[in-house]
Amino acid sequence: MAAERRVSAKKRSKPASPLTPEQTTAWVRTYGRHSRIYAWSFFALILPVILGLIWWEMGEINEDVIYSFGFAAVVTFLLAQWSRKQTTQSWTGVVEELFMKKVRASRDGNQSDDITYSPRAKVRTRGGKALTLRLSEALYGYFAPGDMVFKVSGLDWPEKAELDREERVCLACGNLYAHGAGTCPRCRAPEPDHETLLRLVK
Repeated sequence: MAAERRVSAKKRSKPASPLTPEQTTAWVRTYGRHSRIYAWSFFALILPVILGLIWWEMGEINEDVIYSFGFAAVVTFLLAQWSRKQTTQSWTGVVEELFMKKVRASRDGNQSDDITYSPRAKVRTRGGKALTLRLSEALYGYFAPGDMVFKVSGLDWPEKAELDREERVCLACGNLYAHGAGTCPRCRAPEPDHETLLRLVK
């Protein structure tokens, strides 16, 4: 019995293999579909919360509550649409510049350590469009000016067209993990076939 348990544990702990081209195509389609469902489900769930907060603040359902809720619903819908549009974009381009954007300053207006910066990359797509991408600190060190990068529709993060390092990007959460690991250690997303991703973006 003990030997069987050890064999079973070894099977469970066996590292996953990267996806095949066929599995990669299926995963990209499934991930995009689920992402769309989650985004609109969140929108549907947040509307009652917004209505409840406005109603609680006003104390009763009246014309002001209806107008306020309508305005908040429209703004939330537009934000959801914008977010989905960013996710469904598919492009190939070249990294032109990496820079830090100041996103918050100290409240008293003085230059201090309270100022925070967010990593960004400016990418010029093949169509000539300039994109500014938000990056994690890990991706800020992963990409370099001159890198050819691409993004597949339905996935959230870009990747290099040529894998020239031991790491690669998790296209679901933006984490870096070892090439050939099989799955992202942070979100457990599978490792897709790189060549298939390049074919999907063209």
